[in-house]
Amino acid sequence: MKVYNSLTFQKEEFKSIRPNEVLMYVCGPTVYDSPHLGHAKSAVAFDIISRYFKFKGYNVKNVKNYTDIDDKIIKRANERNIDFETLSNQYIDEYEEIMKLLNVQKEYKNPRATEVITYMIEMIKGLIDKGNAYESMGSVYYDVSSFPKYMTILQKIKEDDIEEEMEDEVENSMVLASGKREVKDFALWKNSKEGEPFWESPWGKGRPGWHIECSAMALNYLGDTIDIHGGGRDLKFPHHRNEIAQSEAHTGKTFANYFMHNGFVNVDNEKMSKSLDNFFLVSDVAREYDPMVIRFFLLSSHYRRSINYSLENMTQAKKNYEKIVNTIQRIYKLDTEETDPSNLKELISTIDAAEMKIVDAMDDDFNTPVAIAEILTVFKDLNRIIFEKRVAVNNEIKNKFFNFIEKIDKIFGIFPNLIKNLEAGSMGTENEKDKLIKDLLNLLKDTRSKLRAKKDYDISDYIREKLKELGLNIEDK
Repeated sequence: MKVYNSLTFQKEEFKSIRPNEVLMYVCGPTVYDSPHLGHAKSAVAFDIISRYFKFKGYNVKNVKNYTDIDDKIIKRANERNIDFETLSNQYIDEYEEIMKLLNVQKEYKNPRATEVITYMIEMIKGLIDKGNAYESMGSVYYDVSSFPKYMTILQKIKEDDIEEEMEDEVENSMVLASGKREVKDFALWKNSKEGEPFWESPWGKGRPGWHIECSAMALNYLGDTIDIHGGGRDLKFPHHRNEIAQSEAHTGKTFANYFMHNGFVNVDNEKMSKSLDNFFLVSDVAREYDPMVIRFFLLSSHYRRSINYSLENMTQAKKNYEKIVNTIQRIYKLDTEETDPSNLKELISTIDAAEMKIVDAMDDDFNTPVAIAEILTVFKDLNRIIFEKRVAVNNEIKNKFFNFIEKIDKIFGIFPNLIKNLEAGSMGTENEKDKLIKDLLNLLKDTRSKLRAKKDYDISDYIREKLKELGLNIEDK
């Protein structure tokens, strides 16, 4: 299995630290707002990577954190006149609901930054003792000059990236006034400002810097050296560079053997982000598309590449996903027949060849676009052989087909509760099932609106209460 390593800018044969075990840390969300498709891209990408390692027989210990104390969180909480914990809890709950919706498997650990403050303080004390950090005006900064290879970490960047990083550091320097010795030195501990949350420390009241949070959580839950560190491409500089510097200075060991970075979701070929105000919330997109169509859309792009969100691309993803689902349904409903085994050779070889090609694609740095293309091809071939050429199938072929589907689902997670839904007859497409449900709900909504307009509140309330009994809550605003 080959993995692209951002540290070396090339694909490398994957070798885990311990046999049959993968230690993986992924930078999770800063929980100050609802998750958008960019968050979903990263979550689904590393979910697929985790699933595939499990498929290959590895025990995966994957940690994805929540940054639950941060300037943005404090600002948003102040705007809403609530404490930062209430705000972060709200968005952690929402994020986890979205992960369930997208069939992202629960990670080994999901720590919050505020859970490891004590560990961070001890780590910072150790860095000061080693001469890698210094205290100034109640804050503590990492001394970049103390780590000789700092500027060579993840160094293959464009000139405009360097300029952008410098601008961020200069801005940071202005915020922290004259406390730093050098522009590139970064905060490990921030002196408390009036009205901000704080923790007691040897340097006074304050809170941790962003970079130390991820290092502390990775080291605390996975150990001094991990196999893989993942996150968005935008985290390379300065976040991951700073993580490496402070972690390796602290332990004296390699922090991570592989760094993996996912691409973005673009809108009009520009990165989707809250700062650019061009983002689409997953919850909003899920009102228009089956969550598995969203997942399928995200898989159609390689995890390292960016993908463009558009009506055309979503429509194509929906069409392709429905083709697969419809074929699964048709084969499930087929009556088996005793047939000449020679007639089944083409079916057997088609499924076997597809499985090999999918595994080969995933072994090549988790190449989901090639794997998905192969899935579409094999389903097209199966339709041609079974339904156009009318080749009868026996139990052996049906079992082989559904074993193949089970393997696909273990890797890609696009058919949740497949057999249960097929047996219940509830696995349908947007056109067949979801459209009917949406139409019925819209009819009920319109009926209630007309009743309320006529001030017939009794019947309107009756409909609302009956829907509530079915688990559907309606709020009149």
